Amino acid sequence: ELSSGINAEYGQGVWVYLNILPSLFVFEADDMNHDLVIVSHAGWLLFMFGLVFETVADYQKTVFRSNADNKGRFITTGLWSISRHPNYFGEIVLWFGLWLATIPFLPSPFIALLTVACPTLTALQITYLSGVPLLERAAIARWGGEEAFVEYMANTPCLVPFIGAGKVIRKA
Repeated sequence: ELSSGINAEYGQGVWVYLNILPSLFVFEADDMNHDLVIVSHAGWLLFMFGLVFETVADYQKTVFRSNADNKGRFITTGLWSISRHPNYFGEIVLWFGLWLATIPFLPSPFIALLTVACPTLTALQITYLSGVPLLERAAIARWGGEEAFVEYMANTPCLVPFIGAGKVIRKA
């Protein structure tokens, strides 16, 4: 139906706008708080770390899937050995980094608090609404009966590398 397609596109447009909102202040800023320039540099480093982390994770999964010997298997190597969703971890980090990089350009602490909602909403969406929950359910449905997968889930943090133990969930 046409109206649902338009609503979906409108929703995506609003989502993109919210994600880039902090950076829009940079383009409109007449000045910056020079005392906070180190915060901006730290933000850009965090952004680059997140971008590289996400890109490497996606590349590793692409290479893994392109190998015919891996058909029907799940990836546990590279960044996927320290996080079940390293690509999403990288994405969340890069959005928080972008927000942090804009801090010296924001007109007030209130705006800084307001705009932190942008990366926070992205993180919440990825971890609770779309990305992680959907992929976790699909993986459990597919490999939940395999001991190697149950062990991977139990020993590999879901999102943040090296932090938190996994869950032991078996296929029903």
